[in-house]
Amino acid sequence: MTIFEGAQTAAIWGFGREGHAALDYLTSRYPRLAITILNDTQLRETPTGVSVLIGDEATKALAAGAFDIVVKSPGISLYRSEIARAKAAGSRLTSGVNLWFADNPKAHTIAVTGTKGKSTLARLLHHMLTKAGRDVALIGNVGVAALGQNPGRDHTVLELSSYQIADMDAAPSIALVTNLYVDHTPWHGSIAQYHHDKLRLIENPRTLAVLNANSEKLVAAIGGRANVFWYGREDGFHARGDRLYHCDDPVDTASFPLRGAHNLENLAGACTLLYLVGLHEVRKRVDLSGFAQLRHRLEEFTGDGGRICVNDSISTVPEATLVALRAYADKQVTLFLGGTDRGQDHAELFDYLVHANIAGVILLPDTGGRIRQEMAGRQWPFAIRETSNLREGVAIARQLAPAESVFLLSPAAPSFGQFRDFEERGDSFIALCKASA
Repeated sequence: MTIFEGAQTAAIWGFGREGHAALDYLTSRYPRLAITILNDTQLRETPTGVSVLIGDEATKALAAGAFDIVVKSPGISLYRSEIARAKAAGSRLTSGVNLWFADNPKAHTIAVTGTKGKSTLARLLHHMLTKAGRDVALIGNVGVAALGQNPGRDHTVLELSSYQIADMDAAPSIALVTNLYVDHTPWHGSIAQYHHDKLRLIENPRTLAVLNANSEKLVAAIGGRANVFWYGREDGFHARGDRLYHCDDPVDTASFPLRGAHNLENLAGACTLLYLVGLHEVRKRVDLSGFAQLRHRLEEFTGDGGRICVNDSISTVPEATLVALRAYADKQVTLFLGGTDRGQDHAELFDYLVHANIAGVILLPDTGGRIRQEMAGRQWPFAIRETSNLREGVAIARQLAPAESVFLLSPAAPSFGQFRDFEERGDSFIALCKASA
């Protein structure tokens, strides 16, 4: 029996990438279902053959249990009150990820999550497995909605966000978790709930768990779970200085194009997983030719006047900004910092800035004002300027920063409010830096 048994009506809640995939899936698989799209805002274009409810009308219909099936998009919090009321009224809720797993029960699945690093790691795994001759699909939070996609004959790599894991029913074959920081508290309601929802990925002890030993919160949360394979420890794959090692033996990573110790850590995780699926040659050498840096993650480009600029807009927590600064420790940096306030703790970042080679810090809204207050009372060997927007920030940086200073957008915060998402923020930074002053 499937979740669609006896269903006559279905709602697609949220109509972004996942919602479009759900509509294609439902209309092709269950053409007799009466489908309604529910969205908080008006749709740009209404699909044919479906009903649409917006805003309060949508939430009232949900709460009343007007639909047999509700396919929820990941961006909609699992903890909204309408969900409990819809379930109590008899609606069955599911997600694109749950439907994909239900359709592909025999697929060998490799699920990747973590506050930071999951996108790079998922892409590394796909690249390395493909180079090794395996047939691999890459889906999920990488920009390819899982629903409707075919699995790879050998492996399917799924990058999964906490939003997708929070109500996930399936147990992947292997799960890789990179780290746990503070993020997404508005969606989950608390830091503790966010971490709990992330770790639901390895709730089932049958799932092989590949975990980062350098993440203190992750190590503390795991306890004595069986079926764990750690990376970042000296008895396995780990980074030491600027080299990757397997136990005491160096691994040839000459073809690895990414900058920073954190990317060697990501590579250690990928090699650990490849070793588990039988590719033992990664103990000696990895073939990473052709692997490209993720957009908006330490994306280096040349700005106006030949200045080195780095778009790290995807860094939405202070820990990721620290990683970016360490990757450019050999350069003088002008740091662009600030964005949506999620209660970020900047203490460790401030401690690093005191001793780093910083030419200046440009503070962006919304957290820029709070950061300025938190920085008050300490002696800083660089200029600090609070700005009203990114355009103004780039203009001020050009006036203050030496020509050899690297412009680094690594904001330690999301972008909502002034930008649609981190991609728009990063693209705006690139355009502003490349434009003539």
